[in-house]
Amino acid sequence: MKVNFIHGDFNPCGGAERLSLVTMQALLEMGIEDITLTTLTNPDLSKLKNTYGKNLVSVMEKIDKINVVNIIEELRLQQQRHQEDHKDYNYDITINTNGDAAPYYHSSFIKENALTYCHFPSTKYHIESENIDYLKTDLGMRTIKESNFFSDNNNDYEDNAISNLQNCKSNLQFNNKQRRTKKECFDILKYGYWNLMRKSRVVTNSEFSRKAIVNAFGLDDVYILSPPIDIKTFRNVALMTNGEDDKRKDIILVISRIDPHKKIENAIRLAKILKNKNIGRAMKIVGNLYYYYSQYYFELKQLVLDLDLTDYIIFEINASLDKLLSIMQESRVYFHPMVGEHFGIAVIEAMAAGLITVVPNEGGPSEFVPQKYHYNTIEQAAEIITHIFNQLPKVERVKIISDTNNFSTCHYIEGFKTILNEMLSKRKK
Repeated sequence: MKVNFIHGDFNPCGGAERLSLVTMQALLEMGIEDITLTTLTNPDLSKLKNTYGKNLVSVMEKIDKINVVNIIEELRLQQQRHQEDHKDYNYDITINTNGDAAPYYHSSFIKENALTYCHFPSTKYHIESENIDYLKTDLGMRTIKESNFFSDNNNDYEDNAISNLQNCKSNLQFNNKQRRTKKECFDILKYGYWNLMRKSRVVTNSEFSRKAIVNAFGLDDVYILSPPIDIKTFRNVALMTNGEDDKRKDIILVISRIDPHKKIENAIRLAKILKNKNIGRAMKIVGNLYYYYSQYYFELKQLVLDLDLTDYIIFEINASLDKLLSIMQESRVYFHPMVGEHFGIAVIEAMAAGLITVVPNEGGPSEFVPQKYHYNTIEQAAEIITHIFNQLPKVERVKIISDTNNFSTCHYIEGFKTILNEMLSKRKK
């Protein structure tokens, strides 16, 4: 069986990228090894290993072929070809784990041969608002002279392909560079995304995201499969700190990709309130920084300086997994700054590690964090954290979810296999 595996960009090293790697692992466990990875950007293996560890990233070495494509041109060709001409697409099944960002579509897609994991229907709103930042960040495009012209940003791919992917059995393919107006880009993307969502089997991460997808596309058969969490690794943090209260310090932990839509400035506002009340020793913000958000990171650092928080807030950028686990051992509270988070992988990780998690009352995390730790405003979040530090003894471990195994990697892999086997069985009928 030949599989085309789609993920736009692995290098942000967020939860979506971990889900993609675990999904590859599930395919290999099913004995499916003829896998092509179709992506928009070369994976940086060293960065991936630093974030997720060598064991998980080793699945990349078993990929048969990697195609780096210009998605605008791929979709344009689909529009031009006859809808029944499928001879150019030699895959039995297509799995898109980046369905909220990379709208890769082929006219041969049906619900029995195409599966899309969509974390949230963000692309629909990017297309409708003609969000240029989406073209630059998610699709790797860049402006050329006039602001309404774009080209892909693959200039250095061929030079770096061998060094970045030396451990993979790779056959890189590149598209010719083409310029397109902004209107052309979004018209093409709308064709691809609307068809992808309506003609593939859609899976998402939470009831919050399922409702958003239903509202966006009117779909009535969206599956919910929680993302894979390495529960065992993070539970070990809690086990290591049990009975050793001095390891837990009054530190507030924030885990977030450095990205404007993650609203990290909310954490900085919270830190200002807590510092003024002399609550907590420090706030540590741990997250991966991708090059196109460097300006946002600079603005966050400037905000910390302006609010006189340089002795309270510590950034840990592109921290290794071991470094993250070490910080978790000394932290007591986890704060999630983004309202309307689609799921919240970092929240589950923090819970498994024994931290008390404080989350917004809107979004995926509110589905599994007790209501008493939900906040509506930053001021309310500060009150909750003040209560935790002042009223709850350090030895108390609040059991926030009854069984974190429901979010484990094994649980995800079994759920994914069930969905895929159901698809394959329908094809045989």
